[in-house]
Amino acid sequence: MSWKKLFSFGKTQEKELNLDEIDFSEEALTILKTNSPSKLMPLYKTDLFFDKPGELAGICIKTRKEESEHFVLKLKEELREISYQAFICDYDHKEIGIIKGTDQFDILKVQQTNGDNYDISNEKIISKLKFWHRRFPFIIIGADYDWVEISFLIMPKSEELKVLAKEIAKFCPDIVEQGTGTISGLIEEMKETGKLFLWWD
Repeated sequence: MSWKKLFSFGKTQEKELNLDEIDFSEEALTILKTNSPSKLMPLYKTDLFFDKPGELAGICIKTRKEESEHFVLKLKEELREISYQAFICDYDHKEIGIIKGTDQFDILKVQQTNGDNYDISNEKIISKLKFWHRRFPFIIIGADYDWVEISFLIMPKSEELKVLAKEIAKFCPDIVEQGTGTISGLIEEMKETGKLFLWWD
């Protein structure tokens, strides 16, 4: 078990959110209530070092794992025009988080995504992903404190993908060492799925 799991505190709680606590627009709340298969729950900003929830960051909705990606993409489409971000917020892909904002990289700030075991801070991950995003646009479909999942809007060409895969393996060794086994395997996985799942164990 990662040492970070010893310090992280659940960002959602099994209780219904008091809507007076959160500054979400009526339009956003209507979209969430209309689409939600469950009650609206609080989403807290990740606090890795204290045994207490962080500040209230948004709303969480439970969903079924097999439906989570389709659900989050649907919410992204409906919420984009009113400046809200939706994303899968737990490793089991059974919870969707919604936060205010137009910048998808704010998702990583709320989740405090990091690779501390490799001395990779939240700021470094955001910087690296922004760098890749400028070259190969993608959308962030999920993140937690030690992983992030993206979906490419346009797949890099073969030669570009080889270069990118080497950069990815250097920045996130676990993806090859504990995942695909080789850089070639990573390339094939990205080609097949159109996505990239990074994690730091």
